[in-house]
Amino acid sequence: MGNDIEQTARQRIIALLTDFEMSARELSQAIGIKEKEVVRHLVHVEKTVSPQKKKLVIRPFQCLDCEYLFKERKRYTRPGRCPRCRGTHVETPTFRII
Repeated sequence: MGNDIEQTARQRIIALLTDFEMSARELSQAIGIKEKEVVRHLVHVEKTVSPQKKKLVIRPFQCLDCEYLFKERKRYTRPGRCPRCRGTHVETPTFRII
């Protein structure tokens, strides 16, 4: 039964990201699951849409202090601090399926 709930959440994430660019927090609020769960689902969402010739596009994390972009970051979790200025004010990424 747990897999049905997860599959449904993933399908809802895919539907939302096909229509809108959203952050993990916005997805969490729209679907009614924890933000950490959304992040866990995004890994699978990326794999699910790939065979459909679609792509999960990520606007990367950005440091709000020095504007450093975390372009090379592959993980969906929030970085602890900026490698350039060591600041901890990091803007969350947004996701979109195209």
